[in-house]
Amino acid sequence: MFFDDFLRLTDDMAREGWAEANAGNLSIRLDGDALAQFPDRQCRGPWIPLAQPVPDLGGETLLVTAKGCQLRNVSHAPRRDCGLAELRADGGAYRPVWGFEGTAPTSELAAHLLSHQVRLRRSGGAERVILHTHPVTLIALCHVLEPDTRQLNRLLWGMHPEAVSLFPGGIAYLPFAIPGSAEIARATCEAFETYSMVLWEYHGIFASADTMDRAFGMVQAAEKAARIYQTACALGGVRRVLPDDAIAAVAASLRLTPVAGILDGEGGHGA
Repeated sequence: MFFDDFLRLTDDMAREGWAEANAGNLSIRLDGDALAQFPDRQCRGPWIPLAQPVPDLGGETLLVTAKGCQLRNVSHAPRRDCGLAELRADGGAYRPVWGFEGTAPTSELAAHLLSHQVRLRRSGGAERVILHTHPVTLIALCHVLEPDTRQLNRLLWGMHPEAVSLFPGGIAYLPFAIPGSAEIARATCEAFETYSMVLWEYHGIFASADTMDRAFGMVQAAEKAARIYQTACALGGVRRVLPDDAIAAVAASLRLTPVAGILDGEGGHGA
Protein backbone atom coordinates (compact mmCIF):
# COMPACT_ATOMS: atom_id res chain seq x y z
CA MET A 1 0.00 0.00 0.00
CA PHE A 2 1.21 3.48 -0.87
CA PHE A 3 0.86 4.98 2.62
CA ASP A 4 2.61 2.00 4.21
CA ASP A 5 5.53 2.55 1.84
CA PHE A 6 5.62 6.22 2.81
CA LEU A 7 5.78 5.38 6.51
CA ARG A 8 8.49 2.78 5.88
CA LEU A 9 10.54 5.38 4.01
CA THR A 10 10.43 7.81 6.92
CA ASP A 11 11.57 4.97 9.20
CA ASP A 12 14.37 4.06 6.79
CA MET A 13 15.64 7.65 6.60
CA ALA A 14 15.79 7.83 10.39
CA ARG A 15 17.41 4.39 10.66
CA GLU A 16 20.17 5.42 8.22
CA GLY A 17 21.05 8.30 10.55
CA TRP A 18 20.02 10.88 7.96
CA ALA A 19 17.25 12.48 10.04
CA GLU A 20 18.51 13.56 13.43
CA ALA A 21 15.94 15.25 15.70
CA ASN A 22 13.55 17.13 13.38
CA ALA A 23 15.83 17.00 10.32
CA GLY A 24 14.63 15.88 6.91
CA ASN A 25 11.32 16.13 5.08
CA LEU A 26 9.45 14.43 2.29
CA SER A 27 6.67 15.29 -0.15
CA ILE A 28 4.84 13.27 -2.79
CA ARG A 29 2.39 14.36 -5.49
CA LEU A 30 -0.51 11.94 -5.25
CA ASP A 31 -2.18 10.25 -8.17
CA GLY A 32 -5.77 9.03 -8.03
CA ASP A 33 -4.98 5.60 -6.58
CA ALA A 34 -2.84 7.05 -3.77
CA LEU A 35 -5.41 9.74 -3.00
CA ALA A 36 -8.10 7.08 -2.68
CA GLN A 37 -6.28 5.70 0.36
CA PHE A 38 -7.45 8.78 2.29
CA PRO A 39 -11.25 8.51 2.04
CA ASP A 40 -11.77 10.63 5.17
CA ARG A 41 -10.03 13.72 3.79
CA GLN A 42 -12.00 16.96 4.07
CA CYS A 43 -11.35 20.67 3.67
CA ARG A 44 -10.21 22.30 6.90
CA GLY A 45 -9.91 26.04 7.21
CA PRO A 46 -9.28 28.76 4.64
CA TRP A 47 -6.77 28.72 1.81
CA ILE A 48 -3.25 29.64 2.99
CA PRO A 49 -1.49 31.89 0.44
CA LEU A 50 1.89 30.83 -0.94
CA ALA A 51 4.61 33.46 -1.23
CA GLN A 52 5.70 31.83 -4.50
CA PRO A 53 2.74 30.44 -6.48
CA VAL A 54 3.14 27.15 -8.35
CA PRO A 55 0.55 27.31 -11.15
CA ASP A 56 1.71 24.05 -12.75
CA LEU A 57 0.69 22.25 -9.55
CA GLY A 58 -2.78 23.79 -9.43
CA GLY A 59 -5.35 21.30 -8.12
CA GLU A 60 -2.71 18.78 -7.02
CA THR A 61 -2.70 17.16 -3.58
CA LEU A 62 0.60 16.34 -1.88
CA LEU A 63 1.45 14.14 1.09
CA VAL A 64 3.96 16.15 3.15
CA THR A 65 5.80 15.62 6.43
CA ALA A 66 5.00 18.13 9.16
CA LYS A 67 7.02 21.07 10.42
CA GLY A 68 9.18 20.10 13.38
CA CYS A 69 8.33 16.41 13.24
CA GLN A 70 10.91 13.71 13.88
CA LEU A 71 10.86 11.25 11.01
CA ARG A 72 11.33 8.32 13.37
CA ASN A 73 7.91 9.20 14.86
CA VAL A 74 5.90 9.61 11.65
CA SER A 75 4.82 5.96 11.50
CA HIS A 76 3.69 6.16 15.14
CA ALA A 77 1.70 9.41 14.84
CA PRO A 78 0.98 9.90 11.12
CA ARG A 79 -2.00 12.26 11.54
CA ARG A 80 0.20 14.60 13.59
CA ASP A 81 3.53 14.25 11.76
CA CYS A 82 2.34 14.36 8.14
CA GLY A 83 -0.70 15.39 6.17
CA LEU A 84 -2.28 16.16 2.82
CA ALA A 85 -1.94 19.65 1.35
CA GLU A 86 -4.38 20.46 -1.45
CA LEU A 87 -3.34 23.23 -3.83
CA ARG A 88 -5.85 25.73 -5.14
CA ALA A 89 -6.61 25.51 -8.85
CA ASP A 90 -4.35 28.51 -9.60
CA GLY A 91 -1.49 27.14 -7.48
CA GLY A 92 -1.46 30.28 -5.35
CA ALA A 93 -2.55 28.77 -2.02
CA TYR A 94 -3.00 25.48 -0.19
CA ARG A 95 -5.18 24.04 2.54
CA PRO A 96 -4.85 20.92 4.73
CA VAL A 97 -7.37 18.18 3.97
CA TRP A 98 -6.01 15.36 6.16
CA GLY A 99 -3.52 15.06 9.02
CA PHE A 100 -1.41 17.98 10.31
CA GLU A 101 -3.24 17.63 13.63
CA GLY A 102 -1.80 20.49 15.68
CA THR A 103 0.96 20.98 13.12
CA ALA A 104 1.62 22.40 9.65
CA PRO A 105 3.59 21.35 6.54
CA THR A 106 7.40 21.37 6.65
CA SER A 107 9.17 24.73 6.77
CA GLU A 108 10.80 23.70 3.49
CA LEU A 109 7.40 23.59 1.75
CA ALA A 110 8.35 26.35 -0.71
CA ALA A 111 11.46 24.48 -1.83
CA HIS A 112 9.44 21.29 -2.22
CA LEU A 113 6.65 22.89 -4.26
CA LEU A 114 8.99 24.79 -6.57
CA SER A 115 11.06 21.64 -7.04
CA HIS A 116 7.97 19.57 -7.84
CA GLN A 117 6.91 22.15 -10.41
CA VAL A 118 10.26 21.95 -12.21
CA ARG A 119 10.62 18.18 -12.07
CA LEU A 120 7.01 17.64 -13.17
CA ARG A 121 7.84 19.56 -16.34
CA ARG A 122 11.30 18.05 -16.84
CA SER A 123 10.05 14.47 -16.38
CA GLY A 124 6.78 14.81 -18.25
CA GLY A 125 4.90 14.25 -15.00
CA ALA A 126 6.70 11.00 -14.08
CA GLU A 127 8.57 12.31 -11.04
CA ARG A 128 6.37 12.65 -7.96
CA VAL A 129 8.75 12.35 -4.99
CA ILE A 130 10.95 15.04 -3.41
CA LEU A 131 13.11 13.78 -0.54
CA HIS A 132 15.29 15.99 1.66
CA THR A 133 17.66 14.50 4.20
CA HIS A 134 21.07 14.84 5.90
CA PRO A 135 23.48 12.07 4.83
CA VAL A 136 26.58 12.35 7.04
CA THR A 137 29.38 11.61 4.57
CA LEU A 138 27.97 13.73 1.75
CA ILE A 139 27.72 16.67 4.14
CA ALA A 140 31.28 15.98 5.35
CA LEU A 141 32.49 16.31 1.74
CA CYS A 142 31.34 19.93 1.84
CA HIS A 143 34.07 20.58 4.41
CA VAL A 144 36.84 19.27 2.13
CA LEU A 145 35.61 20.13 -1.38
CA GLU A 146 34.99 23.50 -2.98
CA PRO A 147 31.36 23.94 -4.16
CA ASP A 148 32.12 22.57 -7.64
CA THR A 149 29.41 20.42 -9.20
CA ARG A 150 31.67 18.77 -11.77
CA GLN A 151 34.31 17.85 -9.19
CA LEU A 152 31.70 16.38 -6.84
CA ASN A 153 30.11 14.16 -9.49
CA ARG A 154 33.38 12.95 -10.97
CA LEU A 155 34.56 12.04 -7.48
CA LEU A 156 31.41 10.08 -6.62
CA TRP A 157 31.01 8.39 -10.00
CA GLY A 158 34.69 7.44 -9.88
CA MET A 159 34.33 5.54 -6.61
CA HIS A 160 32.08 2.69 -7.79
CA PRO A 161 30.81 1.54 -11.20
CA GLU A 162 27.18 1.50 -10.06
CA ALA A 163 27.22 5.13 -8.94
CA VAL A 164 26.57 6.55 -12.41
CA SER A 165 23.92 3.90 -13.03
CA LEU A 166 22.02 4.77 -9.85
CA PHE A 167 22.19 8.56 -10.16
CA PRO A 168 23.00 9.40 -13.80
CA GLY A 169 21.17 12.70 -13.32
CA GLY A 170 24.00 13.82 -11.06
CA ILE A 171 24.08 16.18 -8.09
CA ALA A 172 24.15 19.97 -8.24
CA TYR A 173 26.38 21.42 -5.50
CA LEU A 174 24.94 24.72 -4.21
CA PRO A 175 26.88 27.19 -2.05
CA PHE A 176 25.52 27.79 1.43
CA ALA A 177 22.27 29.71 1.86
CA ILE A 178 19.88 29.95 4.79
CA PRO A 179 17.63 26.85 5.00
CA GLY A 180 13.99 27.67 4.40
CA SER A 181 14.84 30.94 2.64
CA ALA A 182 13.49 32.13 -0.70
CA GLU A 183 17.10 32.23 -1.92
CA ILE A 184 17.73 28.51 -1.38
CA ALA A 185 14.31 27.60 -2.78
CA ARG A 186 15.04 29.52 -6.01
CA ALA A 187 18.55 28.06 -6.32
CA THR A 188 17.24 24.53 -5.79
CA CYS A 189 14.55 25.10 -8.40
CA GLU A 190 17.16 26.29 -10.92
CA ALA A 191 19.44 23.33 -10.18
CA PHE A 192 16.60 20.87 -10.69
CA GLU A 193 16.28 22.12 -14.26
CA THR A 194 19.40 20.04 -14.99
CA TYR A 195 20.15 17.69 -12.11
CA SER A 196 18.06 15.08 -10.30
CA MET A 197 19.69 15.76 -6.90
CA VAL A 198 20.84 18.94 -5.17
CA LEU A 199 23.41 19.15 -2.36
CA TRP A 200 22.99 22.15 -0.07
CA GLU A 201 26.44 23.03 1.23
CA TYR A 202 26.94 21.98 4.88
CA HIS A 203 23.25 21.04 5.13
CA GLY A 204 21.90 18.09 3.18
CA ILE A 205 20.55 16.78 -0.09
CA PHE A 206 17.33 17.00 -2.14
CA ALA A 207 16.43 14.16 -4.51
CA SER A 208 13.65 13.94 -7.09
CA ALA A 209 12.40 10.65 -8.55
CA ASP A 210 9.36 8.82 -9.84
CA THR A 211 9.12 6.46 -6.85
CA MET A 212 9.99 6.53 -3.17
CA ASP A 213 12.38 3.60 -3.59
CA ARG A 214 14.25 5.33 -6.40
CA ALA A 215 14.61 8.61 -4.49
CA PHE A 216 15.91 6.78 -1.41
CA GLY A 217 18.20 4.61 -3.54
CA MET A 218 19.75 7.61 -5.29
CA VAL A 219 20.71 9.20 -1.99
CA GLN A 220 21.85 5.87 -0.59
CA ALA A 221 24.11 5.27 -3.61
CA ALA A 222 25.62 8.77 -3.43
CA GLU A 223 26.23 8.39 0.30
CA LYS A 224 27.89 4.99 -0.23
CA ALA A 225 30.19 6.45 -2.90
CA ALA A 226 31.14 9.21 -0.46
CA ARG A 227 31.88 6.60 2.22
CA ILE A 228 34.09 4.64 -0.20
CA TYR A 229 36.04 7.86 -0.80
CA GLN A 230 36.29 8.42 2.96
CA THR A 231 37.55 4.86 3.50
CA ALA A 232 40.09 5.15 0.68
CA CYS A 233 41.40 8.38 2.22
CA ALA A 234 41.75 6.59 5.57
CA LEU A 235 43.71 3.79 3.88
CA GLY A 236 46.34 6.23 2.69
CA GLY A 237 44.70 8.39 0.03
CA VAL A 238 42.92 7.97 -3.30
CA ARG A 239 45.42 6.95 -5.99
CA ARG A 240 43.16 5.35 -8.59
CA VAL A 241 39.55 5.97 -9.63
CA LEU A 242 37.30 4.84 -12.45
CA PRO A 243 38.32 6.93 -15.49
CA ASP A 244 35.75 8.93 -17.40
CA ASP A 245 35.69 6.50 -20.33
CA ALA A 246 34.91 3.60 -17.99
CA ILE A 247 32.10 5.58 -16.31
CA ALA A 248 30.67 6.45 -19.74
CA ALA A 249 30.91 2.79 -20.82
CA VAL A 250 29.00 1.63 -17.73
CA ALA A 251 26.26 4.15 -18.47
CA ALA A 252 26.14 3.19 -22.14
CA SER A 253 25.84 -0.51 -21.28
CA LEU A 254 22.66 0.35 -19.39
CA ARG A 255 21.42 2.74 -22.07
CA LEU A 256 21.76 5.70 -19.71
CA THR A 257 23.10 9.11 -20.63
CA PRO A 258 24.88 10.88 -17.76
CA VAL A 259 23.99 14.50 -17.15
CA ALA A 260 25.99 16.81 -19.42
CA GLY A 261 29.15 18.65 -18.45
CA ILE A 262 30.64 16.14 -16.01
CA LEU A 263 32.63 13.61 -18.04
CA ASP A 264 35.32 14.47 -20.56
CA GLY A 265 34.33 13.89 -24.16
CA GLU A 266 30.64 13.20 -23.60
CA GLY A 267 27.51 14.91 -24.81
CA GLY A 268 24.95 13.98 -22.21
CA HIS A 269 21.75 15.77 -21.36
CA GLY A 270 19.92 17.07 -18.36
CA ALA A 271 18.08 14.74 -16.04
